[in-house]
This record gives sequence, C-alpha cells and structure tokens, in this order.
Amino acid sequence: MIDIAVKEQLEQYLLEKGVINKKDGYSFTYCGGGVSGTVAFVYAGDKELIVKQALAQLKTKDTWLCDPKRMYIEKEANRIYNEIVPENVPEVYFYDEDNYIFGRAAAPESCTMWKSDLLSGLYDFDVAHKAIDSLSKVHNACADNAEIKKIFGDKALFYDLRISPYIEFTVGKHPDLRAFADGVNEFLMGDGITLVHGDYSPKNIMVDGRKIYILDFEVGHYGHPAFDLAFFSNHFLLKTVKNKQWSDTTTNMLKLMLDEYFSKADFMDKAELEKCFVKTLAMLFIARVDGKSPAEYIKEEADKEIIRKTAYKMIENDITDYNSVIKLIKEMIK
Repeated sequence: MIDIAVKEQLEQYLLEKGVINKKDGYSFTYCGGGVSGTVAFVYAGDKELIVKQALAQLKTKDTWLCDPKRMYIEKEANRIYNEIVPENVPEVYFYDEDNYIFGRAAAPESCTMWKSDLLSGLYDFDVAHKAIDSLSKVHNACADNAEIKKIFGDKALFYDLRISPYIEFTVGKHPDLRAFADGVNEFLMGDGITLVHGDYSPKNIMVDGRKIYILDFEVGHYGHPAFDLAFFSNHFLLKTVKNKQWSDTTTNMLKLMLDEYFSKADFMDKAELEKCFVKTLAMLFIARVDGKSPAEYIKEEADKEIIRKTAYKMIENDITDYNSVIKLIKEMIK
C-alpha cells in the first residue's frame, strides 16, 4: 500500500491516475491539524483538490486504532451531503478502496476555519445560519431512508472514533457516570434515525467571505441526530468558557441556531430529540477535558473545573432542554 505522506509516492500515484500531469503543472502542500489521516492540498493545473488517506493508528498520545476503510464512508457521506446542500459541500472526485485514498474538490485556499474565526471573536450569524440549516436539511432528507441506512448502518467506526474515546475513556476517569453514560450509549448505538455526520463542528466548516464549505465526513453513520447536535453545540459551550468576554454573543448564536434547527426538524418527536441531545452534550462537554481528545484551547485548570462542574450539574439536575443549559453555563462562568 502506498503512503501519501511520502511526497514522491503521492506524486507518482496522482500521475498514474491522471489527476495531475507535467504539461499543466502541479504542486502539493501537506495540511496539518487532523489526527486521523494524511491530507494533501494539490494544485493540478487550474484545479485545486484535497487528497486524503486514512491512518489505522491515529496521531494521538494514547493508542487510538480505527479501520482505515472509513475513507469509503467519508466518500459516500460527502456525496450525499453534496447532493442535498451542493452550495455548501465540495464535490467528490474519486475513491481508491485498495489504498484508502479519497479525493474531492478543495475549499479555496483563502478560506479560514470557522473555529479560528470564533476563537478570535469574529461572529458571522449568516455563517451560523448556513451551518445549522445545512445540518437540518440533511437530517430531514435522510431520515427513514432504507437505502442510506444500508450504506451507513454499521456503527463500528462511530464507536471507535466517538463512543470509545469520548464516552468510554471519560467514564474510566469518572466511574460514577457509568449508568448515565450507558443510557446515552444505548440511544446513540441503537436503531438509526438519520444520516449523522459524526464530526459536525466549526473545525470542519471553512469560511470564504459569506460562503461555507462543510468537510470531513469519515464518522458518518446512520444513527441518532442528537450526536450531531451535541458535538456541534459542545464547541460553542467550550468557547463560552474560553472567551468569557464574548459569552453573550456565543450563547446567543448557539440559541439562535438551535431554535432554527428545532423549528425545522420534522422527522421525530422534538421533545425526545432535545432530551437525547442535552444528555449527549453533558457527556461530550466533560469529554473535551477528560476524554482521549481534549480541546487544545482549554488550558487553564479553572476553566477545566468549570466544564466538569457544569457537566455534572446538567446530569445531576436532570436538565433536558437547551435553554436551561445555556442559562447554566452563563451562571457558571460568572
């Protein structure tokens, strides 16, 4: 199997596939940041594309193994997202099942990561609307779809990349959360409801002007939409703790997005969805401090304690609505 982390192998591979050629010219730039694979930005004449290869051992301090066949899942989920919200999702170009390599259109190099914008205090509510509207459209469109469920019905990758490192690893440090976590795992690993992105966050939404590009679909599965809502919302709670001076703006943006999502959700009982979402959020919030993939920007021990205490209050007080969560986090950071 080739290794695209070796530039010479990547070059030869793309030449043989006809993706690049010497007449039109080409160049490569490796992208950093992610832990799950090797990513290269490829300039092929006047075309820009992303080429990704999955790793079996993720780039983390603790051992974290996952089947590299997840690249097929990413390709299929990317394809479906592109069909539903083509204005916000890059086009798929190719997939190589022998080498676990996936190629797609690249977001423009001028893009910024929405996560970076938010951390720097740049809050664009039009971007927020596009992000939550896209998620809502996909959840609604893919619900109760036997064909999509057949493609994404296997939750092994979701367990390896999300349940194990975020919930099970965290329970290892907080064994008193075992019963609560088991309840969350039950509905997250239960019968699927719709196509779940599995990594829907500001880190995977690129922004260019007022346009967004939704990326990174390798944790896609047919599961419970509460996970996407919780994983997404978790980042806004974390940024509320990190940048307390912008807490009102951060929580207002989160509330507006959740209000919009729930106003459009038409595929299941909304009260049940909200309850499952908030319970999942409690586990993911503490996981970004004590799980296998802690948020790198939460550095102060005082902030970590706020997160732990808030998660425990959500669980102990049996909070099941997002407005109460927003009220609680604002109280906890005072």
